[in-house]
Amino acid sequence: MISIIAPLLGGLGLFLLGMALMTDGLKTAAGDALRSILGTWTRTRARGLVAGAFITAAVQSSSAVTVATIGFVNAGLLTLSQAIWVVFGANVGTTMTGWLVSQVGLKLDWGALALPLIGIGMIAGLALKARPRLGGAAQAAAGFGLFFLGVGLLQEAFSGLAPQIAGLNLEDAGIFAIPLFILVGALLTTLTQSSSAAMAITLTASAGGAVPLPLAAAAVIGANIGTTSTALFAAIGATPAAQRVAMAHVAFNAVTAIGALALLPLLLWASEGVLDGAHLVDDTPGRLAAFHTLFNILGILLILPLAPRLTRWLAGLFLTPDEAVSRPEFLDSNLLQTPALAVRSLALECWRLHVLALELAGERLGAAPGARVRLSHRHEALLELTSAIRAFLDELTGTSLPAEAGKAISDLVRAVHHAEEALAVSAALHALPASRTGPALKPFWDRMSAQVRDSLAAAADREVFTDTDPDAEAAFQALKTALLEALAEGSATLAPVDNGLARAQLMRRLAKAARDGRERLARWHDGEAPLQAEEAQ
Repeated sequence: MISIIAPLLGGLGLFLLGMALMTDGLKTAAGDALRSILGTWTRTRARGLVAGAFITAAVQSSSAVTVATIGFVNAGLLTLSQAIWVVFGANVGTTMTGWLVSQVGLKLDWGALALPLIGIGMIAGLALKARPRLGGAAQAAAGFGLFFLGVGLLQEAFSGLAPQIAGLNLEDAGIFAIPLFILVGALLTTLTQSSSAAMAITLTASAGGAVPLPLAAAAVIGANIGTTSTALFAAIGATPAAQRVAMAHVAFNAVTAIGALALLPLLLWASEGVLDGAHLVDDTPGRLAAFHTLFNILGILLILPLAPRLTRWLAGLFLTPDEAVSRPEFLDSNLLQTPALAVRSLALECWRLHVLALELAGERLGAAPGARVRLSHRHEALLELTSAIRAFLDELTGTSLPAEAGKAISDLVRAVHHAEEALAVSAALHALPASRTGPALKPFWDRMSAQVRDSLAAAADREVFTDTDPDAEAAFQALKTALLEALAEGSATLAPVDNGLARAQLMRRLAKAARDGRERLARWHDGEAPLQAEEAQ
C-alpha cells in the first residue's frame, strides 16, 4: 500500500509545485501585459469574458486570476459588472489544464520530457536572474517539467490502485454515487486549493477505466464547485465590492453545476463529438476534458440572461453604511415620464444630500484627527450621491418640462452646489490644525463655533427656515477683529493668527453654505403647493 500512496502523494506534490512555478513564471514573463489586459480589456461583457479566459489559460490558474480580479475591485479599478465577467471567463480558461493533462501529460514519456525541462529550466532561470522576463519563462519551463512529472507519478500510482478500484463495482453504486463523487471533487479542490490538481487526479484515476465516466464527470463538477473556496478565502476581510465578486463566482459555479448535472448524459455524448471533430484522442480523460469545457460554456449561456438581475442582487449584498448613503433613496428613472413626480423625488433626494452633508460637517467640527479616514469614506459616499443626483438631473432636463418644474430644478441644482461646498469646506476645516491663539481669544472662538453649529442645526430643520447669516457674520467679524488686535498688541504671533483667520473664514463659508442650501430647498424639499397645483390641472 505504501508503494501506491508514496507516488500518489509525491505526484500530487510535484503537480502542485509545477503549477505554482509555471503560474509565477508565466506571470513574470508576461510582465505588465496581463495586468494591462485585466485593466483595459474589460469594458464590455464579451471582452471581460475573453480577457478572463485568455489570462487564465495563459497563467494556468483560475485562482490567481480570481484573486487578482478581487484585488482590482478592492482598489476600485474594476466595477462589479466588469469583474464578474472576468471571473466567468476564468472558469472557461481553467479548462485548459484538463486538455494539457489528457492530450499531453498522459500520452508522452514523462520521464524523457519532464526531466530535461526541469534541468534546463532551473539552470536557465539561475543564469537569467538579471533578466526577469526571460528568467520567468525559464521558470515556467521548469514548472511544465514538474507538472508532467507529477502527472506521470499520479498515473503510475492509480495504475497500481486500478484493481482495487475496479473491485468496488462503482457502476453498481446506485443513486448516491454521483453526489458522493461531486463531494470528493469539491473536497480535493478545497484541500489543495487547486481545481487543476483535482482535475489531474480525476483524469489520471479514470485513465485506466477503473472509475466509470459518469462518476469521473461528477468529480469534475465537484472540482468546479470546490474552486469557489479560493475566492471566498480571498474575500475574507476584503471590501464589500470584492465580497460581491466572490459571491458572483459561487453563483456562476452553482448554476453551472446544476446545468451540468441536468444534462450530464447529453454533455458526455457531445464531448465525444468534440474530440472526433477536433481529431483528438478519444478516451476517458479526453472526454472529461471536453466535458469540463462544454459545461463551463453551458454555464456562460445559462448565466447570460440572469446576469443583469444577478448584478443587481449582488450590488445589494454586504452594504456598508457609507455605501447605503451613496445610493439614492428617492430617484427612479420610471418617474421621468411624469415630470411633477420626478421633480418631487429629486427634491427629496436633494434634501437628503443636504442633511447628510451638514451632519458630516458637524461631525468634522469636533472630530479628532484619527477620524479622518472614516470621515473621508463618508465624504466619498456623498460625492457618489451627488453624481447620481446629477445623472438624474441630466435625464430629467432632457424631457419636456413645465415652467414650474424648471424653476424647481434651478433651485435644486444650486442646493447641490451648496451641499458640495459644505463638504469641501468642512474637509478643509478638518485638515487645518487647531487654533493656538491663546486663552484671551477663546470666548471669540467659542462664539464662532457655537454659531456655526446653530447654523448647521437651523439649516437641517425641515419645518422652519431661519436666516442665520447675520449672526454668523457678526461672530466672524468679532473673531477677525480680535485676532488682528492680538497680532498688533504682540499677544499672538503671525503664524497662529494666519491659521486662525483661515479657519474662521472656512467656518463662515460653512455656515453660509448651510444657510444658502436650506434657502434653495425651502419651497421644494417636500413638494409643496406649486407642484401639487400643477398635478391637479
